[in-house]
Amino acid sequence: MRITSVTGKIAYVVGVFAFILLLNGFVIANLVNATLDVLIVAALNVAYVIVGVRCFRGADENRTDPRPWWRATARPAAGFWIGGGLILLAFVSGVGALASRPEGALIPAVACLTYAVLGAFYLNSSVRLHGMDRPA
Repeated sequence: MRITSVTGKIAYVVGVFAFILLLNGFVIANLVNATLDVLIVAALNVAYVIVGVRCFRGADENRTDPRPWWRATARPAAGFWIGGGLILLAFVSGVGALASRPEGALIPAVACLTYAVLGAFYLNSSVRLHGMDRPA
């Protein structure tokens, strides 16, 4: 399944995010302790980004072959924007973790790590795509 329209991509992002939020609020948080809850939700968020990256396609992309493992977006600009936003969120979460009491620092620390990894993934993708746009 390939998602190519902007509407489909927005529906995927909003829909899956809402699903994870509801799943956490009504199921996961009630079944496990807070530490495991944070780790499960972080893993679900990373999984939903990976599935989205594998399913999304740009207008000029091959829709039959899988993307290379490192490719996150169709064009470099999108990855720079998304990656930059994720790195900003990682910074804010990191400051929150450092400003928190030790017993309350787990959630922002996990968020910081998750955002940083995803941001690095998007930025790496855009740097590689940008290099491919240059003439030889």
